[in-house]
Amino acid sequence: IDVAIELIDSAAKTGADAVKFQTYITEKRVVADSPIFDILKECELPFEVFNELKDYAEKQGLDFFSTPFDEESVQCLEDIGVNIIKVASFDVVNLKLLKKIADTGKTIIMSVGMSKLDEIKNAYEILSTKTTNIVLLHCISAYPTSEKDANLSAIHGLGKTFDCIIGQSDHTNGIQVPLYAVAAGAQVIE
Repeated sequence: IDVAIELIDSAAKTGADAVKFQTYITEKRVVADSPIFDILKECELPFEVFNELKDYAEKQGLDFFSTPFDEESVQCLEDIGVNIIKVASFDVVNLKLLKKIADTGKTIIMSVGMSKLDEIKNAYEILSTKTTNIVLLHCISAYPTSEKDANLSAIHGLGKTFDCIIGQSDHTNGIQVPLYAVAAGAQVIE
C-alpha cells in the first residue's frame, strides 16, 4: 500500500487525470504452480485497501479506477463506488466477465491489444447494452513495445468503426508515441 500511495502522489504531481490499479484474486488468475503465481501474489492488494486508495487518490484530485480480473473484483469495485472500470486486452473475449462489468453501468475503458475486429465488435456490443460511456484503447501487447511497432493508424480505424472515445494504451519506453497517438486522434492515454 505504501508503494501505491507513492504512485498516486507521483501521478498527482505530474498532472495525470487518473490512476489505475489492478484488482484480482491470484488463485483465480493462475494455478498455484504457475511460474508467475508468486509474482502476482506479491503484487495483489487485498480488497479492503481499495477504498482507502480511492479516497486518497480523490483527495489528490485524481480519478481512481481499476482493472478487475474476476467477478469478485468487479463487485469490490462496485462496492467502493468507482466510476470507471478497465477491461484488460486479454479479457475482450471473456464474455462472462464483460457481462458482469457491463451490468455495473459504469464508464468502461477497454484495451483491445491482441484482439480481432470481430472480437472487439462482440465485446463492444455486450458492453454497450448497459452503458454508452465506452472508451476503446488501441494497444500493442508487447512489453516494451518498440516505437516502430506502435501501429498508430489503428486509432483512426477504431474511430471509424466504433461510436465512442478512442485512445491508446502505450507500452513504449518514451513519451514520443503517446504524443503521436494524440495527434492521430487518441483522447485517452494510458
